[in-house]
Amino acid sequence: MVQPVTAPPSLSQAVLVGTAAGFATAFMSGLLTPGVAPVIFLSLIAPLPLFIAGFGWHPLVAALGGLVAALTVNLLTGAAASFAVVAMLGLPAFAITFISERQFSRYDGRPARDGIDLGRQMITLVLYAAIVATVSAMVIEPDFSLLQQRIRKSVEAAYHLVGMQVTVSGSKDLGPLFDLMAGIMLPLSGLLAMVTIVVSATLGAMIAERSGRIAFIRPDLYRFRLPGGALILIGIAFIVGMREGYVGLLAEMVALGLAFAFMLQGLAVVHARTLGMEGRTLILAALWAVLIFFGVPAVLFILAGMADHLFDFRRGRL
Repeated sequence: MVQPVTAPPSLSQAVLVGTAAGFATAFMSGLLTPGVAPVIFLSLIAPLPLFIAGFGWHPLVAALGGLVAALTVNLLTGAAASFAVVAMLGLPAFAITFISERQFSRYDGRPARDGIDLGRQMITLVLYAAIVATVSAMVIEPDFSLLQQRIRKSVEAAYHLVGMQVTVSGSKDLGPLFDLMAGIMLPLSGLLAMVTIVVSATLGAMIAERSGRIAFIRPDLYRFRLPGGALILIGIAFIVGMREGYVGLLAEMVALGLAFAFMLQGLAVVHARTLGMEGRTLILAALWAVLIFFGVPAVLFILAGMADHLFDFRRGRL
């Protein structure tokens, strides 16, 4: 195992790394080059440079990178976009790297509770992302019904942009489809923000570890476990999510985020149960490929994560 490097970086090195990470994140976010196809894919890992800087150098270097990214976007795009960079890229990168360093650097060897510590971070991220996304929507349009109408018009305009008609001879009115898409776009955008942060943080920690710069022993992801009460929380969020308005929107985002977290716990079960098994790499690669390209198996992993939450399928494997 690569030994972590705990020596602090020099000021000049920290400024250089943070500035480079900030410029890279600003470009990868897609806010500077909207509509460019390659950047759309890069936006899914936009905060990765910040996490590499935070895990590999210092959390304050990630904070500096987030500030540089926000200032760059503000200069070329506007204040609203820069606030989004701060709230959904810069602040999470700083907070996660800072909390991780404080939590996991206390252990000399493999932390026995690293899985539950990761789960607590995940719950915090879900609540944070849901609150920020809901508040942002409220700032844009205080009236929820008017916001839904604006989103519906945008969906309909995009539909026309690709050369399609709202009604086609011999077909039903597509209005209900637009209503459905308008209703799910905001919750899905919140979920996408969470996925982006989780994927970027995971890759950033792995890259920092491989380069020998991480200041703590990276937790094993197959130990990931949500803390007690997560099932109750997702149940409450699901019930409240049936309400109209911003309260319902907040609950929907929390429920989707927790479902994603339980999916990760289900995947952790598979990773743990296949330890020492022949062909493990091929099995895991096939499962991930099916999950990424088809998506439907995610429901099975969510259920597996919930069952593990109750019955601990990894007992004796960790």
